[in-house]
Amino acid sequence: MKQKGDPRGISRRDFVKFCGIAGTAAMTGPQLLIRNAFAKEDKQIVFISEESSPKAIKVYEKINADFFNETGIKVVMEYPGFKNIAKRVATLIASGNPADIVWYGAGQAMDVALEGQLADVGDVVKGVGGIPDNLRMVVDGADRSIPTSQQFTYCWYRSDLYEKNGLSPAKTWEEYLNIVKTLNDPPKMYGCIVPSAELGASHILLETAFRTNDVHWFDFDSGTKKYTVGLDQGDNKKRAVETLDYMHELHKYSPEASTYNWAELMSTFVSEKVANSYYVGARLLDRVMANNARIAEVTKPTAFPARLTNKYYLSIQGFHINKNADVDAAKQYCQFFLGHPDYIKWLHAVPLHIIPASRDILRSAKYQDNPVIQKHMDVLNFLDSVWGEGVPGYYWDGPELNPLTGLYQNANLGGWMLAMRNIKKLNSSEIVDQAAGKIRKKMKEKA
Repeated sequence: MKQKGDPRGISRRDFVKFCGIAGTAAMTGPQLLIRNAFAKEDKQIVFISEESSPKAIKVYEKINADFFNETGIKVVMEYPGFKNIAKRVATLIASGNPADIVWYGAGQAMDVALEGQLADVGDVVKGVGGIPDNLRMVVDGADRSIPTSQQFTYCWYRSDLYEKNGLSPAKTWEEYLNIVKTLNDPPKMYGCIVPSAELGASHILLETAFRTNDVHWFDFDSGTKKYTVGLDQGDNKKRAVETLDYMHELHKYSPEASTYNWAELMSTFVSEKVANSYYVGARLLDRVMANNARIAEVTKPTAFPARLTNKYYLSIQGFHINKNADVDAAKQYCQFFLGHPDYIKWLHAVPLHIIPASRDILRSAKYQDNPVIQKHMDVLNFLDSVWGEGVPGYYWDGPELNPLTGLYQNANLGGWMLAMRNIKKLNSSEIVDQAAGKIRKKMKEKA
Protein backbone atom coordinates (compact mmCIF):
# COMPACT_ATOMS: atom_id res chain seq x y z
CA MET A 1 0.00 0.00 0.00
CA LYS A 2 1.04 3.52 -0.25
CA GLN A 3 2.94 5.06 2.57
CA LYS A 4 -0.20 6.14 4.22
CA GLY A 5 -1.03 9.36 5.96
CA ASP A 6 0.27 11.49 3.09
CA PRO A 7 -2.98 13.05 1.77
CA ARG A 8 -1.31 14.49 -1.28
CA GLY A 9 -3.30 14.75 -4.45
CA ILE A 10 -4.44 17.64 -6.60
CA SER A 11 -6.57 20.48 -5.34
CA ARG A 12 -10.12 21.03 -6.55
CA ARG A 13 -8.97 24.15 -8.39
CA ASP A 14 -6.17 22.25 -10.11
CA PHE A 15 -8.47 19.31 -10.77
CA VAL A 16 -10.95 21.48 -12.63
CA LYS A 17 -8.18 23.19 -14.58
CA PHE A 18 -6.50 19.91 -15.45
CA CYS A 19 -9.59 17.93 -16.39
CA GLY A 20 -11.88 20.46 -18.00
CA ILE A 21 -14.78 18.96 -16.13
CA ALA A 22 -17.39 20.80 -18.20
CA GLY A 23 -16.19 19.05 -21.31
CA THR A 24 -15.87 15.57 -19.87
CA ALA A 25 -17.92 13.15 -21.90
CA ALA A 26 -19.63 10.10 -20.46
CA MET A 27 -18.92 6.72 -21.92
CA THR A 28 -21.62 5.95 -24.46
CA GLY A 29 -23.88 2.95 -24.70
CA PRO A 30 -25.59 1.01 -21.92
CA GLN A 31 -23.60 -1.94 -20.64
CA LEU A 32 -25.71 -4.66 -19.10
CA LEU A 33 -24.46 -7.29 -16.72
CA ILE A 34 -25.79 -10.37 -18.51
CA ARG A 35 -23.50 -13.27 -17.76
CA ASN A 36 -21.70 -14.67 -20.82
CA ALA A 37 -24.14 -13.01 -23.22
CA PHE A 38 -21.30 -11.36 -25.12
CA ALA A 39 -17.79 -12.08 -26.29
CA LYS A 40 -15.56 -11.88 -23.23
CA GLU A 41 -13.07 -9.58 -24.88
CA ASP A 42 -15.87 -7.09 -25.59
CA LYS A 43 -16.69 -6.55 -21.93
CA GLN A 44 -14.12 -5.06 -19.58
CA ILE A 45 -13.63 -2.57 -16.79
CA VAL A 46 -10.54 -0.52 -16.04
CA PHE A 47 -9.29 -0.68 -12.45
CA ILE A 48 -6.51 1.66 -11.31
CA SER A 49 -4.85 0.71 -8.04
CA GLU A 50 -2.41 2.67 -5.99
CA GLU A 51 -1.09 -0.64 -4.73
CA SER A 52 1.82 -2.11 -6.64
CA SER A 53 3.38 -4.56 -4.19
CA PRO A 54 4.01 -8.01 -5.71
CA LYS A 55 1.90 -9.78 -3.08
CA ALA A 56 -1.12 -7.54 -3.65
CA ILE A 57 -0.80 -7.77 -7.45
CA LYS A 58 -0.82 -11.55 -7.18
CA VAL A 59 -4.09 -11.38 -5.25
CA TYR A 60 -5.58 -8.98 -7.78
CA GLU A 61 -4.72 -11.42 -10.56
CA LYS A 62 -6.44 -14.31 -8.76
CA ILE A 63 -9.59 -12.36 -7.91
CA ASN A 64 -9.79 -10.83 -11.38
CA ALA A 65 -9.49 -14.25 -13.03
CA ASP A 66 -12.29 -15.60 -10.86
CA PHE A 67 -14.42 -12.55 -11.62
CA PHE A 68 -13.87 -13.09 -15.35
CA ASN A 69 -14.86 -16.74 -15.08
CA GLU A 70 -17.95 -15.81 -13.10
CA THR A 71 -19.18 -12.86 -15.16
CA GLY A 72 -17.28 -12.75 -18.42
CA ILE A 73 -16.01 -9.29 -17.53
CA LYS A 74 -12.30 -8.69 -17.95
CA VAL A 75 -10.56 -6.40 -15.46
CA VAL A 76 -7.78 -4.30 -16.94
CA MET A 77 -5.36 -3.16 -14.24
CA GLU A 78 -3.13 -0.10 -14.01
CA TYR A 79 -0.59 0.60 -11.27
CA PRO A 80 0.56 4.23 -11.67
CA GLY A 81 1.96 4.42 -8.15
CA PHE A 82 1.23 6.69 -5.23
CA LYS A 83 2.86 9.79 -6.66
CA ASN A 84 1.17 9.56 -10.06
CA ILE A 85 -2.27 8.14 -9.40
CA ALA A 86 -4.14 11.44 -8.95
CA LYS A 87 -2.85 12.81 -12.26
CA ARG A 88 -3.60 9.54 -14.05
CA VAL A 89 -7.18 9.59 -12.75
CA ALA A 90 -7.57 13.21 -13.85
CA THR A 91 -6.12 12.50 -17.30
CA LEU A 92 -8.63 9.73 -17.96
CA ILE A 93 -11.53 11.87 -16.78
CA ALA A 94 -10.43 14.68 -19.06
CA SER A 95 -10.23 12.28 -22.01
CA GLY A 96 -13.83 11.22 -21.56
CA ASN A 97 -12.79 7.66 -20.70
CA PRO A 98 -12.58 7.57 -16.89
CA ALA A 99 -11.43 4.49 -15.06
CA ASP A 100 -14.34 2.42 -13.83
CA ILE A 101 -12.74 1.86 -10.42
CA VAL A 102 -9.91 3.60 -8.58
CA TRP A 103 -8.48 2.24 -5.36
CA TYR A 104 -6.75 4.90 -3.30
CA GLY A 105 -7.22 7.10 -0.26
CA ALA A 106 -10.64 8.60 0.36
CA GLY A 107 -8.91 11.88 1.18
CA GLN A 108 -7.57 12.01 -2.38
CA ALA A 109 -10.89 10.92 -3.86
CA MET A 110 -12.81 13.62 -2.00
CA ASP A 111 -11.85 16.32 -4.51
CA VAL A 112 -13.04 14.11 -7.37
CA ALA A 113 -16.31 13.51 -5.50
CA LEU A 114 -16.79 17.23 -4.91
CA GLU A 115 -16.56 17.79 -8.65
CA GLY A 116 -19.48 15.42 -9.11
CA GLN A 117 -17.42 12.64 -10.68
CA LEU A 118 -18.11 9.74 -8.31
CA ALA A 119 -21.13 7.46 -8.30
CA ASP A 120 -23.41 6.87 -5.34
CA VAL A 121 -22.20 3.59 -3.83
CA GLY A 122 -24.39 3.57 -0.75
CA ASP A 123 -26.04 0.30 -1.79
CA VAL A 124 -22.65 -1.45 -1.87
CA VAL A 125 -21.57 0.04 1.48
CA LYS A 126 -24.84 -1.08 3.04
CA GLY A 127 -24.58 -4.51 1.48
CA VAL A 128 -21.02 -5.06 2.70
CA GLY A 129 -22.05 -4.28 6.27
CA GLY A 130 -19.87 -3.65 9.29
CA ILE A 131 -18.57 -0.30 8.00
CA PRO A 132 -18.52 2.26 10.86
CA ASP A 133 -19.72 5.78 10.17
CA ASN A 134 -16.29 7.33 10.72
CA LEU A 135 -15.00 5.43 7.66
CA ARG A 136 -17.73 6.62 5.30
CA MET A 137 -17.17 9.54 2.92
CA VAL A 138 -20.54 11.20 2.31
CA VAL A 139 -20.72 13.93 -0.35
CA ASP A 140 -24.02 15.51 -1.41
CA GLY A 141 -25.90 13.11 0.82
CA ALA A 142 -24.47 9.91 -0.68
CA ASP A 143 -21.59 7.51 -0.05
CA ARG A 144 -18.88 8.06 -2.65
CA SER A 145 -16.34 5.57 -1.32
CA ILE A 146 -16.47 1.85 -0.54
CA PRO A 147 -14.05 1.45 2.40
CA THR A 148 -11.73 -1.54 2.13
CA SER A 149 -9.08 -0.72 4.69
CA GLN A 150 -7.57 1.89 6.96
CA GLN A 151 -4.39 2.95 8.73
CA PHE A 152 -3.87 4.63 12.08
CA THR A 153 -1.23 7.14 13.11
CA TYR A 154 0.68 5.87 16.12
CA CYS A 155 4.18 5.55 17.52
CA TRP A 156 6.83 2.83 17.40
CA TYR A 157 9.48 2.41 20.08
CA ARG A 158 12.37 0.17 21.14
CA SER A 159 11.15 -1.78 24.15
CA ASP A 160 14.67 -3.00 24.96
CA LEU A 161 15.86 0.58 25.41
CA TYR A 162 12.80 1.40 27.48
CA GLU A 163 13.39 -1.58 29.78
CA LYS A 164 17.07 -0.77 30.15
CA ASN A 165 16.22 2.76 31.31
CA GLY A 166 13.17 1.86 33.42
CA LEU A 167 10.73 3.60 31.05
CA SER A 168 7.14 2.87 30.11
CA PRO A 169 5.28 4.00 26.96
CA ALA A 170 4.17 7.60 27.29
CA LYS A 171 0.54 8.59 27.68
CA THR A 172 1.09 12.35 27.87
CA TRP A 173 3.20 14.96 26.13
CA GLU A 174 5.27 15.49 29.26
CA GLU A 175 6.01 11.78 29.64
CA TYR A 176 7.05 11.49 26.01
CA LEU A 177 9.38 14.47 26.26
CA ASN A 178 11.04 12.90 29.30
CA ILE A 179 11.53 9.64 27.39
CA VAL A 180 13.16 11.23 24.36
CA LYS A 181 15.46 13.27 26.60
CA THR A 182 16.48 10.14 28.48
CA LEU A 183 17.22 8.12 25.34
CA ASN A 184 18.86 10.91 23.37
CA ASP A 185 22.54 10.16 22.75
CA PRO A 186 23.57 11.86 19.49
CA PRO A 187 25.04 11.19 17.06
CA LYS A 188 24.83 7.49 17.94
CA MET A 189 21.11 7.63 18.66
CA TYR A 190 18.46 10.33 18.91
CA GLY A 191 15.49 10.23 21.23
CA CYS A 192 12.87 10.75 18.53
CA ILE A 193 12.35 11.89 14.98
CA VAL A 194 10.48 15.07 14.02
CA PRO A 195 10.58 15.58 10.24
CA SER A 196 10.37 19.26 9.35
CA ALA A 197 9.91 19.45 5.60
CA GLU A 198 7.01 20.61 3.44
CA LEU A 199 6.13 16.98 2.82
CA GLY A 200 3.48 14.52 3.87
CA ALA A 201 5.20 12.95 6.87
CA SER A 202 5.70 16.35 8.52
CA HIS A 203 2.17 17.44 7.71
CA ILE A 204 0.60 14.32 9.20
CA LEU A 205 2.79 14.60 12.29
CA LEU A 206 1.43 18.07 13.01
CA GLU A 207 -2.09 16.98 12.06
CA THR A 208 -1.86 14.20 14.63
CA ALA A 209 -0.38 16.46 17.30
CA PHE A 210 -3.16 18.98 16.62
CA ARG A 211 -5.75 16.28 17.25
CA THR A 212 -4.24 15.35 20.59
CA ASN A 213 -4.45 19.01 21.64
CA ASP A 214 -7.91 19.60 20.13
CA VAL A 215 -6.64 22.07 17.52
CA HIS A 216 -8.93 22.68 14.53
CA TRP A 217 -8.16 24.18 11.15
CA PHE A 218 -11.77 25.32 10.66
CA ASP A 219 -14.83 26.25 12.69
CA PHE A 220 -18.25 24.84 11.74
CA ASP A 221 -21.33 27.09 11.80
CA SER A 222 -24.30 24.85 12.61
CA GLY A 223 -26.69 27.54 11.36
CA THR A 224 -25.23 28.10 7.91
CA LYS A 225 -23.66 24.63 7.69
CA LYS A 226 -20.47 26.28 6.47
CA TYR A 227 -16.84 26.15 7.54
CA THR A 228 -14.67 29.19 8.26
CA VAL A 229 -10.96 29.32 9.12
CA GLY A 230 -10.49 28.83 12.85
CA LEU A 231 -6.78 28.07 13.15
CA ASP A 232 -5.86 31.58 14.32
CA GLN A 233 -8.94 32.21 16.46
CA GLY A 234 -9.16 32.45 20.28
CA ASP A 235 -8.21 29.44 22.39
CA ASN A 236 -7.80 27.40 19.24
CA LYS A 237 -4.84 29.55 18.23
CA LYS A 238 -3.42 29.27 21.74
CA ARG A 239 -3.48 25.47 21.45
CA ALA A 240 -2.00 25.59 17.94
CA VAL A 241 0.91 27.72 19.21
CA GLU A 242 1.39 25.38 22.15
CA THR A 243 1.52 22.39 19.79
CA LEU A 244 4.11 24.00 17.52
CA ASP A 245 6.25 24.91 20.51
CA TYR A 246 6.05 21.33 21.78
CA MET A 247 7.11 19.99 18.38
CA HIS A 248 9.99 22.47 18.45
CA GLU A 249 11.09 21.19 21.85
CA LEU A 250 10.97 17.57 20.62
CA HIS A 251 13.00 18.55 17.58
CA LYS A 252 15.97 19.28 19.84
CA TYR A 253 16.24 15.51 20.37
CA SER A 254 15.76 14.58 16.72
CA PRO A 255 17.98 14.59 13.65
CA GLU A 256 17.43 17.87 11.82
CA ALA A 257 15.17 16.01 9.39
CA SER A 258 14.68 19.01 7.11
CA THR A 259 14.32 16.71 4.09
CA TYR A 260 12.77 13.65 5.72
CA ASN A 261 9.60 12.03 4.49
CA TRP A 262 8.01 8.60 4.96
CA ALA A 263 10.96 6.52 3.79
CA GLU A 264 13.31 8.30 6.17
CA LEU A 265 10.99 7.69 9.13
CA MET A 266 11.45 3.98 8.52
CA SER A 267 15.08 3.84 7.48
CA THR A 268 16.26 5.95 10.43
CA PHE A 269 14.48 3.64 12.85
CA VAL A 270 15.64 0.50 11.04
CA SER A 271 19.26 1.66 11.18
CA GLU A 272 18.92 2.20 14.96
CA LYS A 273 19.51 5.94 14.79
CA VAL A 274 16.35 6.79 16.73
CA ALA A 275 14.66 5.19 19.73
CA ASN A 276 11.17 6.38 18.80
CA SER A 277 9.39 7.03 15.55
CA TYR A 278 5.82 7.22 14.31
CA TYR A 279 4.02 6.08 11.20
CA VAL A 280 0.59 5.79 9.66
CA GLY A 281 0.27 2.04 9.97
CA ALA A 282 2.66 -0.88 10.45
CA ARG A 283 4.76 -0.60 7.30
CA LEU A 284 7.61 0.53 9.58
CA LEU A 285 7.46 -2.84 11.35
CA ASP A 286 7.41 -4.61 7.99
CA ARG A 287 10.56 -2.71 6.99
CA VAL A 288 12.25 -3.61 10.29
CA MET A 289 11.49 -7.30 9.80
CA ALA A 290 12.89 -7.19 6.28
CA ASN A 291 16.06 -5.21 7.00
CA ASN A 292 17.00 -5.53 10.67
CA ALA A 293 15.47 -8.63 12.20
CA ARG A 294 17.62 -8.15 15.30
CA ILE A 295 15.27 -5.44 16.61
CA ALA A 296 12.01 -6.81 15.20
CA GLU A 297 10.99 -8.39 18.49
CA VAL A 298 11.59 -5.18 20.44
CA THR A 299 9.81 -2.87 17.97
CA LYS A 300 6.53 -2.11 19.69
CA PRO A 301 3.48 0.07 19.03
CA THR A 302 1.99 2.68 21.32
CA ALA A 303 -0.54 5.46 20.98
CA PHE A 304 0.61 8.95 20.08
CA PRO A 305 0.88 10.81 23.44
CA ALA A 306 -2.29 12.65 24.35
CA ARG A 307 -2.87 16.20 25.53
CA LEU A 308 -6.59 16.99 25.57
CA THR A 309 -7.90 14.11 23.43
CA ASN A 310 -7.01 10.57 22.42
CA LYS A 311 -7.92 11.17 18.77
CA TYR A 312 -5.52 10.30 15.99
CA TYR A 313 -5.21 10.84 12.26
CA LEU A 314 -7.06 8.20 10.26
CA SER A 315 -6.32 7.30 6.65
CA ILE A 316 -9.05 5.39 4.80
CA GLN A 317 -8.68 3.56 1.50
CA GLY A 318 -11.40 2.24 -0.73
CA PHE A 319 -12.94 1.68 -4.13
CA HIS A 320 -14.19 4.75 -5.99
CA ILE A 321 -16.44 4.37 -9.01
CA ASN A 322 -16.71 7.06 -11.66
CA LYS A 323 -20.32 7.93 -12.42
CA ASN A 324 -19.58 8.14 -16.17
CA ALA A 325 -18.01 4.70 -16.34
CA ASP A 326 -19.67 1.27 -16.20
CA VAL A 327 -21.18 1.73 -12.75
CA ASP A 328 -23.08 -1.56 -12.63
CA ALA A 329 -20.06 -3.67 -13.60
CA ALA A 330 -17.83 -1.75 -11.22
CA LYS A 331 -20.22 -2.25 -8.32
CA GLN A 332 -20.46 -5.93 -9.12
CA TYR A 333 -16.67 -6.20 -9.06
CA CYS A 334 -16.33 -4.37 -5.72
CA GLN A 335 -18.90 -6.66 -4.12
CA PHE A 336 -17.16 -9.69 -5.61
CA PHE A 337 -13.76 -8.52 -4.37
CA LEU A 338 -14.88 -7.89 -0.80
CA GLY A 339 -16.71 -11.22 -0.68
CA HIS A 340 -13.85 -13.20 -2.19
CA PRO A 341 -11.90 -15.54 0.12
CA ASP A 342 -8.64 -13.93 -1.03
CA TYR A 343 -9.71 -10.50 0.25
CA ILE A 344 -7.99 -11.57 3.47
CA LYS A 345 -4.82 -12.40 1.53
CA TRP A 346 -4.98 -8.92 0.02
CA LEU A 347 -5.11 -7.46 3.54
CA HIS A 348 -2.09 -9.62 4.34
CA ALA A 349 -0.01 -8.08 1.54
CA VAL A 350 1.49 -5.95 4.31
CA PRO A 351 0.31 -7.66 7.52
CA LEU A 352 -0.99 -5.36 10.26
CA HIS A 353 -0.54 -2.33 7.99
CA ILE A 354 -3.60 -2.85 5.81
CA ILE A 355 -6.23 -2.90 8.52
CA PRO A 356 -9.72 -4.11 7.53
CA ALA A 357 -12.56 -1.61 7.55
CA SER A 358 -14.60 -3.98 9.72
CA ARG A 359 -13.64 -4.69 13.31
CA ASP A 360 -15.26 -8.12 13.04
CA ILE A 361 -12.74 -9.02 10.32
CA LEU A 362 -9.87 -7.68 12.43
CA ARG A 363 -10.95 -9.98 15.24
CA SER A 364 -11.64 -12.96 12.99
CA ALA A 365 -9.60 -16.13 13.13
CA LYS A 366 -9.12 -16.00 9.36
CA TYR A 367 -7.54 -12.54 9.45
CA GLN A 368 -5.35 -13.49 12.39
CA ASP A 369 -4.23 -16.70 10.67
CA ASN A 370 -1.00 -15.18 9.40
CA PRO A 371 2.52 -15.85 10.70
CA VAL A 372 3.43 -12.18 11.02
CA ILE A 373 0.23 -11.37 12.88
CA GLN A 374 0.61 -14.40 15.13
CA LYS A 375 4.13 -13.30 15.99
CA HIS A 376 3.05 -9.72 16.67
CA MET A 377 -0.32 -10.11 18.36
CA ASP A 378 0.64 -7.19 20.57
CA VAL A 379 0.24 -4.95 17.51
CA LEU A 380 -3.18 -6.36 16.66
CA ASN A 381 -4.33 -6.01 20.27
CA PHE A 382 -3.10 -2.43 20.28
CA LEU A 383 -4.99 -1.61 17.08
CA ASP A 384 -8.12 -3.16 18.52
CA SER A 385 -7.72 -1.16 21.73
CA VAL A 386 -7.71 2.21 19.93
CA TRP A 387 -10.36 1.28 17.36
CA GLY A 388 -12.83 4.09 16.72
CA GLU A 389 -10.69 6.97 17.99
CA GLY A 390 -9.42 7.87 14.52
CA VAL A 391 -10.85 10.81 12.58
CA PRO A 392 -10.29 11.49 8.87
CA GLY A 393 -9.34 15.07 8.07
CA TYR A 394 -12.64 15.93 6.40
CA TYR A 395 -14.61 15.11 9.58
CA TRP A 396 -12.21 16.59 12.13
CA ASP A 397 -13.63 20.12 12.30
CA GLY A 398 -17.36 19.44 12.34
CA PRO A 399 -20.20 16.90 11.99
CA GLU A 400 -20.43 17.27 8.21
CA LEU A 401 -17.81 16.64 5.56
CA ASN A 402 -15.54 19.67 5.19
CA PRO A 403 -14.92 20.30 1.47
CA LEU A 404 -12.10 22.73 2.27
CA THR A 405 -9.57 20.37 3.82
CA GLY A 406 -7.67 20.09 0.56
CA LEU A 407 -6.68 23.73 0.93
CA TYR A 408 -4.18 22.78 3.61
CA GLN A 409 -3.69 19.05 3.03
CA ASN A 410 -2.79 19.18 -0.65
CA ALA A 411 -0.11 21.78 0.11
CA ASN A 412 1.14 19.87 3.20
CA LEU A 413 0.65 23.08 5.16
CA GLY A 414 1.42 21.36 8.45
CA GLY A 415 4.83 20.41 7.05
CA TRP A 416 5.42 24.03 6.10
CA MET A 417 4.55 25.09 9.64
CA LEU A 418 7.03 22.63 11.17
CA ALA A 419 9.73 23.72 8.73
CA MET A 420 9.18 27.36 9.65
CA ARG A 421 9.33 26.60 13.38
CA ASN A 422 12.05 23.97 13.58
CA ILE A 423 14.33 24.94 10.70
CA LYS A 424 13.67 28.65 10.13
CA LYS A 425 13.09 29.28 13.87
CA LEU A 426 10.13 31.60 13.32
CA ASN A 427 7.76 32.47 16.15
CA SER A 428 4.90 29.98 16.53
CA SER A 429 2.22 32.65 16.79
CA GLU A 430 3.42 34.25 13.57
CA ILE A 431 3.47 30.89 11.83
CA VAL A 432 -0.12 30.14 12.83
CA ASP A 433 -1.25 33.54 11.55
CA GLN A 434 0.56 33.03 8.25
CA ALA A 435 -0.87 29.54 7.81
CA ALA A 436 -4.40 30.79 8.41
CA GLY A 437 -3.76 33.57 5.93
CA LYS A 438 -2.63 31.07 3.30
CA ILE A 439 -5.88 29.13 3.68
CA ARG A 440 -8.03 32.27 3.43
CA LYS A 441 -6.16 33.36 0.32
CA LYS A 442 -6.86 30.01 -1.34
CA MET A 443 -10.51 30.25 -0.35
CA LYS A 444 -10.79 33.58 -2.13
CA GLU A 445 -9.06 32.26 -5.21
CA LYS A 446 -11.39 29.28 -5.24
CA ALA A 447 -14.58 31.32 -4.80
